[in-house]
Amino acid sequence: MLDFEGRVAASSRIRPAARHEATPIASIRMAAYSQYRKSAPPGVFDAYLDDLRDVERPEDGTQLLVAEWQGRVVGSVVFYPDAGLAGMGLPKGWAGFRKLAVHPDARGRGLGRRLALYCVDRACELGALTLGIHSSSFMTTACKLYHQMGFVRCPEHDLRATAILGMSPVVDDVAVIAFRMNLRTR
Repeated sequence: MLDFEGRVAASSRIRPAARHEATPIASIRMAAYSQYRKSAPPGVFDAYLDDLRDVERPEDGTQLLVAEWQGRVVGSVVFYPDAGLAGMGLPKGWAGFRKLAVHPDARGRGLGRRLALYCVDRACELGALTLGIHSSSFMTTACKLYHQMGFVRCPEHDLRATAILGMSPVVDDVAVIAFRMNLRTR
């Protein structure tokens, strides 16, 4: 299997998470997102970290996936067969994913792209016509990856971080920007 730079991604795989992996997944998310601490107001960022620590269970209707590299879990993503049920303002019937994270020690191996592509393939298998996601403009690496993969901005589904996190709006609120991928052409 080749990653996006044509290097061999031997010793890596994407698979459903096991129940006992919730704690390592939460730790990976904390490590992956901690670099953004100064990009958001402290209260908003702390609430976002709390959201990231809450690891989804399969009974939520989601699919929690992990990236394994050299036998250890180093990344994760949550796939939503119907993103309209995720509470993020995306239309019912769109598939989606959230909380894509790769531990900083495992970056540069194409694992984030592989997690995202797994979600694209899964959405296609389920017959979804559109895959929708959210990010933030300060997450420049993620936004670049999504553009390279064929996602386009759909500002009509942008949100404010405080609204998602159930907080009162703040002056320096964080814009949560929406992207979509048309799966009809895949």
